[in-house]
Amino acid sequence: MIRHAHIDDCPALARILISATRAAFRGLVPDACLNWIAPEESAANWARNFADDHSLQPGYSLFVADTGQEVVGFAMLGEIRPEDGFELSIARRYSHELRVLQVDPAWQRQGVGRRLVSRVAAQVDEAGATHLLVRVLVENPNMAFYERLGAIELGRRPYDWEGYLTETLVLGWEDVRRLMDQSTG
Repeated sequence: MIRHAHIDDCPALARILISATRAAFRGLVPDACLNWIAPEESAANWARNFADDHSLQPGYSLFVADTGQEVVGFAMLGEIRPEDGFELSIARRYSHELRVLQVDPAWQRQGVGRRLVSRVAAQVDEAGATHLLVRVLVENPNMAFYERLGAIELGRRPYDWEGYLTETLVLGWEDVRRLMDQSTG
């Protein structure tokens, strides 16, 4: 089940963020990038995103994949702001960004990520927008996931990850309605 997150999900968000990041990037980036935060600190950081127990700060949506037993993935959607620093041509066209997508390593390749992206796309569509972008580190071994969903490269941006200088690819979708059908693909 995909549902809106609430503040009680913060420990699960921290666990998934840390475990999925470590599983994806171990051996591809320096260990300092993978050991930057303790689970308790990450959970506290997630809690700061909430305006109250059930809603995020304005301009953000956070969805979790919940098995009924545990949260196994999450996706955060945010409105693009001037301080995000996108080129004017991108900022004029894209109003929303998939800011985070993480799935517990034990649950990857089972459609959880697709269902989360589909729900994010539905939220963008409900807001009356049609375009969505995502930034993905060039080292990300899951890049093919976004490509299979039809994302196209819009550009590259430098990124400093705990002192490790790398790049993010800026990828985008022109029509989020196509992503809304991805839960079964």
